[in-house]
Amino acid sequence: MLLYIESSAFVVHTFIVQCTQTETLARVRAKLLHLLYDMGRENHQFRLRFKGQFLRDSYTLDDYRIGDRCIVKMIPMSKRSEGSLYVSWLFVLFAFFTTYWYAGIWNFIVTLYAVLRCPTYTHRGGFVGTSSLWPRRFMIIFAVLMLLNWGATVALTVLSFLSIFQFDCVDNPDTASSTTNSCSSQYVGHIYSMVFFVIHAIYLFGVCTTALTLLKNFGFLVGDYLEKYLVITRDVEKVIQAARSSRVKEQRTAAFELATLSTTGDDSKFRIVAEGGLEVLISLGLSRDESTQEYATEAMAELLTVPAIQDQFVEAGGVTTLSTILHSQNKRLVQEAATALSYIVADSDENKQVVAAERGLEDLSHAAKNGSEVTQRCIAGIFLDLAFSPEIRSQMASMNSPTSALVTLCSSGDPETLRLSLQTLELIAIESPDVILYHEDLLEHLLNVTKLSLDASIYLLAGKIILYFAESPDSCTQLLAKENLKDTLMRFVKTDDATLQKVVCKIILCMLEEKVLMLRAKEQGLRDIFHYVSKHAGDRDAWNMADEGITVMDGSTVSKVYPSTSSETMGSTSSLKKKASSTDSVDKKTLGSLSSLNKMAPSGSKDPMGSISNLKRKELSEESVDKKSLGSSSSLDKTAAGGSEDRTGSVSSLQKAKMGSQSSLSSRGN
Repeated sequence: MLLYIESSAFVVHTFIVQCTQTETLARVRAKLLHLLYDMGRENHQFRLRFKGQFLRDSYTLDDYRIGDRCIVKMIPMSKRSEGSLYVSWLFVLFAFFTTYWYAGIWNFIVTLYAVLRCPTYTHRGGFVGTSSLWPRRFMIIFAVLMLLNWGATVALTVLSFLSIFQFDCVDNPDTASSTTNSCSSQYVGHIYSMVFFVIHAIYLFGVCTTALTLLKNFGFLVGDYLEKYLVITRDVEKVIQAARSSRVKEQRTAAFELATLSTTGDDSKFRIVAEGGLEVLISLGLSRDESTQEYATEAMAELLTVPAIQDQFVEAGGVTTLSTILHSQNKRLVQEAATALSYIVADSDENKQVVAAERGLEDLSHAAKNGSEVTQRCIAGIFLDLAFSPEIRSQMASMNSPTSALVTLCSSGDPETLRLSLQTLELIAIESPDVILYHEDLLEHLLNVTKLSLDASIYLLAGKIILYFAESPDSCTQLLAKENLKDTLMRFVKTDDATLQKVVCKIILCMLEEKVLMLRAKEQGLRDIFHYVSKHAGDRDAWNMADEGITVMDGSTVSKVYPSTSSETMGSTSSLKKKASSTDSVDKKTLGSLSSLNKMAPSGSKDPMGSISNLKRKELSEESVDKKSLGSSSSLDKTAAGGSEDRTGSVSSLQKAKMGSQSSLSSRGN
């Protein structure tokens, strides 16, 4: 069960205690003391009250009929020990005995406000009390009241001094003994008032000073003083000298100091370079200690943000060090090295040549396959920057590892990595399309791009690369074999981007250049894509291309024979179609002779009718033979190219049989 504990001492906080019905109130109080200790109020004394009745520690919750989610009040038992506030009550009391007794009135008002509204503060619980939500406002009001009270007290002190110096009173001997308001008592009253107001003025001055100091301290945040003493300007010469030491601990500390100094500004970066810090960091980047290596790589990456330092770093051989770090097992270390290389290739074409040389492309490819998501994004950007150089692009096209790494990056779920890798592959495809077509798994990644992103620009890049596959007959066959081809292309055109629609139409039109590929495109239902583009075309050119595709697919007379991919089989299929068309012409001549026979025969003769019926039966049998021959031709298409002569012979035998049947029919008709 849960209990909710409320207290007037903690206005904005409600304690929640988990307990059972059989637990005593002492255990509940113990749990509350633990919570108070966590808040820094372990000395807070209290009692528990439920429905107006104070609870005793020896009884259980069940005895008091306290159920689940009941609200119990926490009643503070001791007042807060603000000593200065209780001293204020003494000053209020003594103020009424002064000559200016009405000073006790405003002292009473100010003290009452301070006692009722003053919050307390602990380093764990923060401000607690009535004004805990607005402590600054309370301090401002309290400081103003104290200043006004201090000014009034100073004024009364001056008046008391003047009253003493200007006191002129002579007692009457006859009435001096019987009068309480004698001159001596008045003089004592002035002395008492002066002493009181002097002491009160000193006390109020201390209170005002403390209030203003606290108000200023409210402007400080956690860590202000620590930051001041932690960030101390270090001597670069001593740090670099320590980095050259042979001790691992000193090298680690020096590498950390250099990484910290490199983040403080460009002046510190140039000081590090001027003192020979680049050479030291390059050597520390190959340290056996992983922490030292990480700090040194961070420092190098930070220094390379300044273009003027990059050339010096490259001349010192730092690129080789960064390329070596790319093979590290520490992913954070690889990420820092990739970041440093990205700064180098972004600003100078000469530095790009240095990065690409000395197995730099292989090192980047290795990091791209094994790095983290941030590392892959950074390396994809490096590949794109390198691909803009014609020499490096030609070098990347002649190698297998960069393209393989880019194909791996195409499966990344990060949209930026996917975009950068596709842009690089497009540049390589312009240089050498065969390199792209060599990677068969790239086609699968391109067709799955709709599952990784919703960006139309990424779809356009993927569509342009798919177009290279569609322009090659062999690759186009692989493309048509993909089950998700239609779904991917349909997602492309549904973006309503005119350029992307034209790319998709061009892809399908490339498939329609050969009849075999056209047949498979029909089986895939790619005509639906043309139909969608014609209804939702982005511009006139896209509509024209879609209309052309629909016309080609609807006007084609492709036979339903399913030939194989070999060239010889395709040739035999065309010969079979020609011979089948010749047999169809023979059938038409036969039907013509039959109709002439019907006209020439007399109405009462049975023989011609019988002969005609016989002719029809024979014709039906011949049609069945034709179907069998077509079936045999379709089965022949699936065999090897060596069987083309047999298929031609079977068709010629069918022709001879039809010609013989035609001559017999004509003789019978006569």
